[in-house]
Amino acid sequence: MDSAEPLRYRNTSNHAELFGLSNLNLQPYESNANAKENMEEMYHTLVLKVNSLNGGPEEKNLNSKLAAACYQLGRIYYDIGENPAMAESMFIKAKNTVEGHESEGDNILSVINSLNMLAYIKEKDDENHEEALKFLLEADNVYQKYNEERSGPATIPSKLLPNCPRKRMITSKNPLISARLFSLFYIIEVYKSLGLITESLISTHFTLKLQLENNLYLQSPLDWALSSALVANLLVEQNAYQQARHHLAAASTFMEKIIPSKFINLFNSETYKQYSADIARCWARYGLRLLKKSKSRLLKQKTHRQPLEIFNNLLFKNFTMWNEERVTRYYVNNYEDAQTLANHTLVNLTATKKYYSFEKTAIYHTDLCMDTCVVYKLLSNFQDNPDKMGKLLQKKESWTWSWWPIDSTRKIANICRRIWYELGTVYSDMMDIKYERQVRNKLVLTDVAIKKINRYATSAIKYYLRFVESFYVQRKLPEYVSDTFVKPVLLAHMHMARCNNKRIVNQKNVKLEILFQCKQYYQTVVDYCQRDPRVEGMMPIEMTTCKGLLQSMPSRVDQLLKTKGPVKYYV
Repeated sequence: MDSAEPLRYRNTSNHAELFGLSNLNLQPYESNANAKENMEEMYHTLVLKVNSLNGGPEEKNLNSKLAAACYQLGRIYYDIGENPAMAESMFIKAKNTVEGHESEGDNILSVINSLNMLAYIKEKDDENHEEALKFLLEADNVYQKYNEERSGPATIPSKLLPNCPRKRMITSKNPLISARLFSLFYIIEVYKSLGLITESLISTHFTLKLQLENNLYLQSPLDWALSSALVANLLVEQNAYQQARHHLAAASTFMEKIIPSKFINLFNSETYKQYSADIARCWARYGLRLLKKSKSRLLKQKTHRQPLEIFNNLLFKNFTMWNEERVTRYYVNNYEDAQTLANHTLVNLTATKKYYSFEKTAIYHTDLCMDTCVVYKLLSNFQDNPDKMGKLLQKKESWTWSWWPIDSTRKIANICRRIWYELGTVYSDMMDIKYERQVRNKLVLTDVAIKKINRYATSAIKYYLRFVESFYVQRKLPEYVSDTFVKPVLLAHMHMARCNNKRIVNQKNVKLEILFQCKQYYQTVVDYCQRDPRVEGMMPIEMTTCKGLLQSMPSRVDQLLKTKGPVKYYV
């Protein structure tokens, strides 16, 4: 199997993988360790000159040079790893030397780069997040003050220090913007370490915005596009659909318009194809989330919380988007709008699956196929016609099987379990639709309708049972199931009882057998929760339901025994 690893989006509780911009291990400059002796000599000469003066413009100019020398020497000490403590003291001395004048053109690069390095040391070496944040906020204040004062261009070290070796900078296009970007890169990392996801998200947006406005990318331009799409994933979780769509549209514009014209060497590379698939996946997540939220608004008459006002300005101004309006940013309320959103989501899932084939990444490909099924299921909730709703669910069921290489099911047990559970859910939903229409609405029960209800119920039970039996040890459920699967296993027992109970039969003895089977399913859930109180805490409502149904079981059996004559036992 190919070793390609897709970005994983399902489990985003810590959001670690969503901040690609923060995974930057480079520093503003690469130093030449051979320059150590020359720089030390330059530093001591400047110290002597500054100490010999007593104020005036010349001292101010010498302090600017000394600050630059302190930063350069600190970088050399840090890079060669000879004396980390001395490196840190040099960075502190660089900013203290020009205290009160940090935002002036001759000083700002030395100060911001020194603060960046101090933050880097505290974050990466000492894991002191609070101290790192303090230095980064100080760098941010210096930069903002410089912008307000507009005191001329930032002076590069080679203009301040005679015979200063030209170190290869990551970018010489705009060293101040480069230093500013590193401040933002590092602050994203610190916010993430502190668990401040909203602050990290906002900083990521401003990092993207600054790179875009200055046409300056410290990483690959492909990383810019993917990071924009990943920011959209977080914005979607905050119900900020306008801003999420805006970031997704920016990512697509970058991939489809800017990179083919300005970065030809990247276009159609293997990395480009992978990132295109990942961005399509982000679009699919957007559509799935919007469909799910729209469904709950529709069925539960529920009003979802509005996004925080702080997200309102997270937009790229003066950046022409390509076809941003191709997908809605509003909740959908009818089948036609839901179908348009679903079709867009399916197109993006297909694009992702085209790159992440089963042969490359079986488990990830399974996720994508399961999401395809979820789209059809969500879409069915917007369909008023029960027959058409059933057809959508049948399409979901056929999708669940159609893509799967049968020979591989024996090798990947967990994927099989997901498929069995999903198929059980599909047939259960189809049974509910038919049952609701025929029984609850008290329509005449035709033989065809009864056969369909019973067939769907039997199929649902069959797949739920396969799912449950995959955990059996010596042909029975073990006393303890892993925490990952215990809730789905117990829910499957409840689903089997519910589906069994809705089967329509004429024979009293068959219905009695069904009731006793249902009792066993409910009893399994109750017994397990009593053995493991933690699980009862995971599903308190379900536990209460099972206990109530068990208590009502004797009266239902008595009522059934008192019934005389041939009756369709479905109540």
